[in-house]
Amino acid sequence: MWKRGLNWCSVPVLDFTETLSRQSFFLSIQRGLALVLPLVMIGALALLLRNFPFPALPILLDSLFGNSWRIACDNLIAGSFGIASLAVLCTFSGALTMFHNQSRTGQFVSPVMAVVVILSCFFVVTAPAESTLWKTVFSMDRGLLVALCVAGVGCGLFLRLAGVKCLQLPLGTVAHDPMVRDVFTIMPAGMLTIALFGIIRAALVMNGITDLHGEFSALLTQLFSHARNDLGFGLVYAGISQLFWFFGAHGPNLLFPVEESFLVPAGIANAKAILSGHAPGYVFTKSFFDVFTRMGGSGSTLCLIFAILLGSRDGGSRKLCLFALLPALCNVNEPLLFGIPLVLNPIYLLPFVLTPLVQTLAAYAAIVLGFVPYTTADVIWTSPALVSGFVATGSIMGVLMQLVNLALGTTLYYPFVRLSEQLRERQGRLALNALLHTATGSAVGAGGRKCIERPGEEGRLAKALAADLLVALKGDDQLFLEYQPQVDVTRNRVHGVEALLRWNHPAYGRIPPPVTVALAEDTGCIDQLGLRVLKLACRQRAKWKGRVSEELLMSVNVSPYQLESQVFDRNVIAVLDASGVRADQLEVEITESSMLTPGVVPVDVLRRLRNSGVQVAIDDFGMGHTSLRYLNQLPVDTIKLDRSLTDENRGGINDHIVRSIVELSRTLDLTTITEGIEEREQLTRFRNLGCHIFQGYLFSRPLSGEDCLAFILSWVDSPAARACAVK
Repeated sequence: MWKRGLNWCSVPVLDFTETLSRQSFFLSIQRGLALVLPLVMIGALALLLRNFPFPALPILLDSLFGNSWRIACDNLIAGSFGIASLAVLCTFSGALTMFHNQSRTGQFVSPVMAVVVILSCFFVVTAPAESTLWKTVFSMDRGLLVALCVAGVGCGLFLRLAGVKCLQLPLGTVAHDPMVRDVFTIMPAGMLTIALFGIIRAALVMNGITDLHGEFSALLTQLFSHARNDLGFGLVYAGISQLFWFFGAHGPNLLFPVEESFLVPAGIANAKAILSGHAPGYVFTKSFFDVFTRMGGSGSTLCLIFAILLGSRDGGSRKLCLFALLPALCNVNEPLLFGIPLVLNPIYLLPFVLTPLVQTLAAYAAIVLGFVPYTTADVIWTSPALVSGFVATGSIMGVLMQLVNLALGTTLYYPFVRLSEQLRERQGRLALNALLHTATGSAVGAGGRKCIERPGEEGRLAKALAADLLVALKGDDQLFLEYQPQVDVTRNRVHGVEALLRWNHPAYGRIPPPVTVALAEDTGCIDQLGLRVLKLACRQRAKWKGRVSEELLMSVNVSPYQLESQVFDRNVIAVLDASGVRADQLEVEITESSMLTPGVVPVDVLRRLRNSGVQVAIDDFGMGHTSLRYLNQLPVDTIKLDRSLTDENRGGINDHIVRSIVELSRTLDLTTITEGIEEREQLTRFRNLGCHIFQGYLFSRPLSGEDCLAFILSWVDSPAARACAVK
């Protein structure tokens, strides 16, 4: 069930972050980063293995494979992290172009063509003077920020130019492929975009800028040219490093000259002081930041993993964190940066930057106050947390300081994990509402499927849910039934119960039943789902045996697709026999709106069912596609009035329709059930129209099996029953 209500103070933040996160730019960033996750995962594992902090494993691998395992790791790193910026440039440009096409009805822009154009722009503006520097341009740690900037500016410019009419070539059909026409139409826009980036590159070269990354790094280094090893320096260094990581640039690498000029010498000076018997003089060293503020990698993302494992109900995020836990223990954070993702994620901006600052402040205070020794030993950057704390300080207090900082970081990340959950639930609710509208409509795609052929976010969600439904069908913890009583107020008894399918999705909560059924029909697993529902309902009816009236009906909804199977009736009888339920205690319901013609529903299957004793009901009767003459052609025992008839006000034409249906039902010896009764006034109105069996919230909401049994047993003597007895 969706969480009802949000903490009042988080609502403005949610509104702001939701507005940002729904922008095509941020969605494209998230998609672009997620699409390169296979590269990042294999690169992270190869990097971890290549720099494994404990020598036993490298020694073992050397004895088995010689140096070839290191070469293999280097190749994997080069083929993953080494081209990650180029890969993100392509995926981001393609995703942004797809969003552009979905939101506009003008000229279609091929995502592949957009990628080709932006690739050209990237090479034009970043081509280094020396060929040996190409790997720097492509790599994730040095080239990602430039790649994102080029992709964002270049793709946005190209898409705008593609929509300018005067830049579109007025061509008709070219050859037999419409894609060729689309390419020729926007070819001037692509050429102009590339030319503009050529002008930008020329302007940069004229001003002496040939290496964007190098110039940017040098500029940052100048900011620290007069810095001292004090608290202000530590906070600024940590903060700037984190900000650049958030925007996709490897902060420590950008600030490598600062590390080389300030932090490494400070660590060496501390070590020399200890050897000479003097007190260390520098708090901030390279080891300090590696040990106390980069646990799990930059951003102290090990804390984020703990916060997600503690506070997230999203199974996907939890699995990602478990997968990323091993690399994070050795301070490789790229799986989280790309998988969550953290880069340009507005929800996690504040904790991603704030956590290392708080940890820096806490560790600084502990060292200055004498609780924790100075960091005096160099530590391999992949050394796990707690181990590294002891190595760097030579004291158990270094380990305790790391535990304190892990607790601080987890506490800081936790509320933002919950905020992210709330935002995901809100966005999921909107997407599910759109999918529900599709599932309850009559429109189908070209392949005859309702939901999974829908374009954009709606179709993507449908495909994801369809895959999850197949998984849910294999387990017993997500799909279940609830039961809503049908009350006969004239005879003062519960006439029957309707079994209602429920799917409690681990990430999206309760999925609307029409969506579940539509997805099952789209994926061809409706027979499997229907059989599961039938077995659960009959099993529940069997549990009530001897405790409720033998006449109590268990009503189960059936999709017309199930009736297309010639063995459907035999499957139903087999389930009844296995559960010990009599055939006349089961009723199958078919929705009238799904029966476009009598031929769509195999009448012979229904007749065989009815001949065996199973009762047949038509749901939503009265305002759908079926005419009254079908009552004479189909084997029907019960009709359930359409909700639109019960929702209208008193005195309208619907009253005449209801009265006519009730009178016709009596003539044909059919049972009429009125659904959607929620108010006392509705009950009185429809009793006056001749109805006497009702279903709705006025009597009971859908209940669990145990609660429904309690309702049935207590109904006769309940105040509600006495109130209904008074006409």
